[in-house]
Amino acid sequence: MPENNTTDLKSFNYLESGEITFSNISTTKTVNKLDAGSYIITYLDYPHNKVSLTQDTDAETNKLHSYPDKEKIDKLFKEFFNPTIKDTIKKLGFYHKIGILLHGVEGTGKSTIIKHYSRGAILEHGAVVFHIKRIDHMFFHCWDFIRNIRRVQDNPIIVIFEEFDAWLNAIGNESYLKTVLDGHMSIDNCIFFASTNYLDRIPEAIKNRQSRFKYSLNIEGISKEEEVCEILQSMIGDLFSENDIKTFAKDLKGLTLDNIKQFSIDKIMNLETFAKKKNKIGFGQFK
Repeated sequence: MPENNTTDLKSFNYLESGEITFSNISTTKTVNKLDAGSYIITYLDYPHNKVSLTQDTDAETNKLHSYPDKEKIDKLFKEFFNPTIKDTIKKLGFYHKIGILLHGVEGTGKSTIIKHYSRGAILEHGAVVFHIKRIDHMFFHCWDFIRNIRRVQDNPIIVIFEEFDAWLNAIGNESYLKTVLDGHMSIDNCIFFASTNYLDRIPEAIKNRQSRFKYSLNIEGISKEEEVCEILQSMIGDLFSENDIKTFAKDLKGLTLDNIKQFSIDKIMNLETFAKKKNKIGFGQFK
């Protein structure tokens, strides 16, 4: 994408080839704003040398489970989209932005949580969600694009960094990221979501500074047996009796959402499954 330093960008050209350029004039190929939705943003190296934007077609849905501090994210999202609060922060001369870092072992449902709140923001507030899928040092090109989007429209923007530890290591520029999260490269009306399985690999200056990540939340396995039962009921409740579901839930209590999902798939496929203590539950028979 060519360099464009103008602060009076009115629209951008989104061509069939996937190329996107910004402009301060209107043409037949120009649109006034990017539609609300979820997008995968990457930078294509030589010979393309441009930002690529594609619709995120991940349609898989999982039940959102309760977890410690869930009410914190609920309240944060409610207040973030409160127009009175947004106006007050703007009058103070501050950027209206927030960061949330989710950490915990693999499979605890961090991605599901991010997906849940992102979808809600799209449907209820017209948010534009950018998912940073490719982990490399070319992030600054993608961030320039996102900043240009902010210049031409005021939709709430959500930026998602999964495998945040690997991503930080790949870009090799902690200082640049700091300016994005909390500095002269920041943008207004923006929520950052990041997740990691290895919290210890995230620099203290990033994970423990509230102006960069307001909350750093540990997402664990599902400890409530009744909640495991509810999730199983929604997944395979039409295939097994209520007593079967309760038995499964007792064995799966304390495991991750990913474990429960895989258990359900194994049961549907009549494959061997294992519970928390590696006890063989056996082959599921449809009832």
